[in-house]
Amino acid sequence: MTEKLREIYSLDSNTLFQEAQEIATTKKTIYCSPNIANGSCQTVPGCRHCKWEHMKVMKPDFNKKRTLEEIRARTQVLVEAGIDRVFLASGWMGYQVPDFYYDCISSIKENSTLDIYGLFGAINRSSLVNLKHAGMDGYLCGLETPNEELYKRFRPGGDTLTDRLTTLKTAKDIDLKIWSGFLVGLGETDEDVVVGLEILREFDPESLSILPFTPFPHTEMWAENPANPLKWARVMASARLYLKKLDLFSDQTQGFYQGYGILGGANGFYVFPEKKSLT
Repeated sequence: MTEKLREIYSLDSNTLFQEAQEIATTKKTIYCSPNIANGSCQTVPGCRHCKWEHMKVMKPDFNKKRTLEEIRARTQVLVEAGIDRVFLASGWMGYQVPDFYYDCISSIKENSTLDIYGLFGAINRSSLVNLKHAGMDGYLCGLETPNEELYKRFRPGGDTLTDRLTTLKTAKDIDLKIWSGFLVGLGETDEDVVVGLEILREFDPESLSILPFTPFPHTEMWAENPANPLKWARVMASARLYLKKLDLFSDQTQGFYQGYGILGGANGFYVFPEKKSLT
């Protein structure tokens, strides 16, 4: 199968994008959004590229743990905005998630019909089982990058790439939906991309996020170049052609990257509504 993927990846851009968009037209458009449980993180040393570090400077209260009332209120905003899928998100709290997260999942399930995913990094089996019992439909655990050397460069502390792969396998074993992916623009080679998509194919994911590296202010990597948008869109389109049945998520629904996400064949988009409907 690797050779087939290499053939896809070598297509000229016009052909690659046209075929990717043709597949995307057969898919339902999905809007997803986070409901943040906790903005703090136990990763030491911290990730050198983390957008949340930028958010903590811009909004000092971002770092706090949300209350169950705040989780309910945010759920209502997402429902009113027409969001299809929510991911309960947190900084990495270690391999055992706090019991409070089970209450958050139950609350979202009780107050909406949203498809619910967890996003807590690498966690252990008991946490995944308890989250599923609370009502979680699937687990979102990105690889960040399939290149372990690159992974350690921008994420020297916390969970490892191997930990994340183990988490995905465990989630699959207990029949949770799988959502994964990686960033483009961190210095990966074309072969890294091929290897990454092959790794993800083995998990038979329901969803895939291919996102561009963006050097946010107030992070250690803010002086580095952002992802080349054409390369990013080509990786997305290659994933779309290679893994046709899944839902492919791009960046936001507005701004510079929007057009490239559509070009690459995305049918899923990250949105961050306040109290404004998408329709």
